[in-house]
Amino acid sequence: MNPLRIAFAGLAHSHPFTDAANLSALRERGESFTFVGAYDSDPPKLAEFARRFEIPSVSSLGDLAAQVPDLVIATPPPQEIAHTAELLLRDTEARLFFNKVIAANDEQLAQWTQAISGAPDRVGTSSVLRFAPAIEEIAECVRGAEVQAVSVLAQHDINMFLAPDRAWQDDPAQGGGTLVTVGTHAWEMIDAVFPGAVADDDISGWTHCSPHSHTSSEEVAAVTGTLVLPDESRIRYSVFIGGSPGPEIFSVDVFTPTELFRAEIKHPDPPRSVGYAELARTLLARTSEGLTTAPWNSAQNVVRNTVRTAQALRGIPHTRKSLRHV
Repeated sequence: MNPLRIAFAGLAHSHPFTDAANLSALRERGESFTFVGAYDSDPPKLAEFARRFEIPSVSSLGDLAAQVPDLVIATPPPQEIAHTAELLLRDTEARLFFNKVIAANDEQLAQWTQAISGAPDRVGTSSVLRFAPAIEEIAECVRGAEVQAVSVLAQHDINMFLAPDRAWQDDPAQGGGTLVTVGTHAWEMIDAVFPGAVADDDISGWTHCSPHSHTSSEEVAAVTGTLVLPDESRIRYSVFIGGSPGPEIFSVDVFTPTELFRAEIKHPDPPRSVGYAELARTLLARTSEGLTTAPWNSAQNVVRNTVRTAQALRGIPHTRKSLRHV
């Protein structure tokens, strides 16, 4: 069997750099694959990436498709996402994995859905939290249990999203702002623990933004409501989304009649993996089997829950701006 051929389409944020590093580490430990190309519309960033990971750079998506990849890890900026997906589905037979976020609002989601309509089974997208061992463990612990409620925290310092080259991630109209860029992690964890869960229409909550904040979105937010599971059972949820300075912290608490199950991940904290290394292993394994990682038919629940709740909270004007400093 020939080694897998892996390409990178887009380097809009840090995840493809982490993916390439983790894949390179796996290759050093004996995994069989080759990097066949990388493309980005920012030439200096592309040159840095190609040099760091010894990957051939190409000057267009068409040239990348010509390398006949088996897997493309895609991280384009919002305005290039739909085009990237459509071209690669048309001109390759590759499995595509898009690093979050693929849609910040209904308009982008409609564009994405149309772009992948020809072969949605070959396209996947996910937050790395889906692959975190602690999340997989709690999912196994509560499978089949009577669940009373679930509470989730997704805390990620948003200062990096305020830098000029990444400010698009803080813009609700482009990358989604805190409620989407950080919130997608919360909804990914919920879906990993309760597959197929859909946020019902009874969405309420609040957002907070200090008067002199530099963010264009939110500093912290909370959303509560009801999850509807595929079997029509219902679970109350609370999701807290934070962008405060400091380490990344992700947690899930599941309340049952007999026990509280808790998973907590702090990053950087080497023993508690956020899921990057596990994602790299999963991409190799599933692509080798001709399968898609985090395929759209299931991943769309996470995207739709994220977009719906963000839009709902932003439609509550009295919670949009705090009147005092914190």
